[in-house]
Amino acid sequence: MASASGALLLAASSVATTHAAATDELEWVCVVSARGQSLLLPGAAVDRLVAETPSYRGPCAEYGESAPLGDGRITAYTQFLDSRPVSIGVRMSDASFSGLPHDPPTDGTLCFDENGDASTDPAHECSGGYGQKLELGERARQQPDFPFTYVLNNWNPHGHFPLGVYDEPHHDVHFYLNDNAERLAIRTGPCPQPVHCDDYELGKRLPDSRYVPAVFTDADAIEPAMGNHLIDRTAPEFNGLPFRHTWIYGVWNREVTYFEPMITSEWLDGLRTGAVEDGCYDYELPAAWQETGWYPTVYCTRHSGTRHEVSVSLENFVHRTAS
Repeated sequence: MASASGALLLAASSVATTHAAATDELEWVCVVSARGQSLLLPGAAVDRLVAETPSYRGPCAEYGESAPLGDGRITAYTQFLDSRPVSIGVRMSDASFSGLPHDPPTDGTLCFDENGDASTDPAHECSGGYGQKLELGERARQQPDFPFTYVLNNWNPHGHFPLGVYDEPHHDVHFYLNDNAERLAIRTGPCPQPVHCDDYELGKRLPDSRYVPAVFTDADAIEPAMGNHLIDRTAPEFNGLPFRHTWIYGVWNREVTYFEPMITSEWLDGLRTGAVEDGCYDYELPAAWQETGWYPTVYCTRHSGTRHEVSVSLENFVHRTAS
């Protein structure tokens, strides 16, 4: 693949010097040969590089932690142009869509013995599915005005509450804004989901309405080591259409603490097989932000046939001032 990338890069450089290329919009691409190189090239050259080599759109990524997922791996990544973020996301290798655990429905790490029988039933007394917390790369962690701290992916083989809506196998991809220690301090207990009752009350303390769009409501979905989930009642899955992918705002003790694209396994696997096209999706934005920084305006799902991976990302960042 390295020789193919080099040949295509030489051709792209030649094209970029012609008069015809002056009318072609330039795009950033990470040209993957012996090592990644971020270049600004004509769109047609980028299309060819991406289609025929492991190169990918945007500047070269910084990778964070990686973890096993099914028979493959999931890896956190970020892309920046100088100090401006281009994307934050996860890349799931094609192999990760086989060998995923299905029974029991959770990994048994977030459980509470509700019936007092000195054991915990992973199907009825546990939550969280199968979770993988992934640190971002060093540059992303140190970048000024970049509010994201880490990624938490949860594979839910049987879906979850509410039944008839989100009970399809899916991935919850959480992009956290707060410290991991604060998330882990949300304890298990006898209140719903099952969460400690004192922590349940903290989860019910919602942010001021200007920090969350009005269409997002509290569904009483407070989970240990996670937080509360605010759902969009105008989303297709609440209005007669099947659940495919959706957006969640996560909150805890009056703060917005994570952004969450929630995406069915069928949709992600459809990207891999070609049944689903790559795309980016808008979501409702708040009227104000609690902290100054760069925030995304879309989430995207894509597949790379040359890299053999599916990506879930937040993109189209805009700088916001706290108010």
